[in-house]
Amino acid sequence: MKMQKSLERLIEEQIKLQAYVVEILDDAAYAERFISAPNNKRSPSMYKILDYCYDKKDMGYYEKPKLVLRATPRQMTRYGLALDILLEIDNKVSDNPREARKILWLRANRFQWTKLGKMFGYHRTTVKRMYETILDKLCNKLKNNLYIYDKIFN
Repeated sequence: MKMQKSLERLIEEQIKLQAYVVEILDDAAYAERFISAPNNKRSPSMYKILDYCYDKKDMGYYEKPKLVLRATPRQMTRYGLALDILLEIDNKVSDNPREARKILWLRANRFQWTKLGKMFGYHRTTVKRMYETILDKLCNKLKNNLYIYDKIFN
């Protein structure tokens, strides 16, 4: 009975850790949308030219304030944390760490399994199984090195 409870506790901890890692990757992918893109101010883009061609005297002119959304500090820390977690994937976690990082990051960006399968040349269930095994091995590695990521999981 006692061994069964400890086994249940270990499984619960593993599931919680996987949920935390997936949540951090999701937050980071969401925060990436709010990071401003690099801008070359010397070359005008078409959208900048269109912004300047309106005049207040024109018929139907109205000043529409631009809505600028920025990532919150919590999202930016999670973004940095997600990058650190993705860099923990090495040859011990996956045979092809680059592909494994791509699978985790694209899934955090909510790509469908079928699209991921077409991107990597696998069947959708194969990609899902690869994702789950990569996530499981990554969580086992993070569980062993939890003192590094102690600030997030506590």
